[in-house]
Amino acid sequence: MSNLKDRRFHIITDAYNCNPEVLGNKQNLEEVLRDIVKICEMQILHGPVILEGVPQNPGLTGFAILDFSHISIHTFTDEKEICIDVFSCKKYDYDKVKQYVIKKFNLDEKFVKYVEVKYPKKQITA
Repeated sequence: MSNLKDRRFHIITDAYNCNPEVLGNKQNLEEVLRDIVKICEMQILHGPVILEGVPQNPGLTGFAILDFSHISIHTFTDEKEICIDVFSCKKYDYDKVKQYVIKKFNLDEKFVKYVEVKYPKKQITA
């Protein structure tokens, strides 16, 4: 645990051409948040919270505050898009999260983009 400040683990998943019925399902979104927490071997401190978007931008937003950081998910039913952000101070398996999301939302990988944010192992000081 002493190396927690040396590294951060962050993956962003954006997908399009998704099924809007799946994206608009609150129960499904809550289940996804809880499952990702388990996959990452973390604990929920607050949430999950699921909110509906405004009529001009329909969809759902869900988030959970974790013992090591957070997970947020935004769905956009009109645009058929989903954006997922898993940020942690504790290492987790990116591939397990990716495969779970693809399966749970029935995504076609050609419509999925990932960003893995890389942090230096040690902080550089001037």
